[in-house]
Amino acid sequence: MITLLFSSQVNGTGQWVKLGEAEISWGYKTPYRINLMAPKGVHNIDDIRNGMQDIQFDLEWLAPVTTKEQVDDHFKQLINDKLDGPESIKFNQTILNRLVKKLPEANRYDRWQFIFSPDSGTEIYIDGTKVHTMIGSEINRALHQAWLFRDPVTTSKLLTRLLKLGK
Repeated sequence: MITLLFSSQVNGTGQWVKLGEAEISWGYKTPYRINLMAPKGVHNIDDIRNGMQDIQFDLEWLAPVTTKEQVDDHFKQLINDKLDGPESIKFNQTILNRLVKKLPEANRYDRWQFIFSPDSGTEIYIDGTKVHTMIGSEINRALHQAWLFRDPVTTSKLLTRLLKLGK
């Protein structure tokens, strides 16, 4: 019990409130569900949209197996698509390569948390174990925008709770 309590304090699982969820699809395949979480009591929609507040993207993998190569390709494309052009992509490749090197293949029901902080980067936990911290404002902002602003439907689903409150 003490170990469970300590681990939830370390990665903050007891301090987050779910704002919404959406499924991420690759054509006919849905590899994971993404939940948007915010610190308990902190729910400013403008700060979340602008990347000015700590948030957590909680991924629950749904496909039976997503290979390491598929995971790597997905995260490279996800981030590169939101960077500001060839020079920005080239500048951030070292950071991106360090990230994908730390990511394993994903199996059904694996849980990955990406805890985004505008001040300290993004901490990545896989099944409760910290595996990497991604530092660099441009690349962190790209990942934040890639999930939160993927398309209008996804954005709406992730921000459901705040949109219902009319904040």
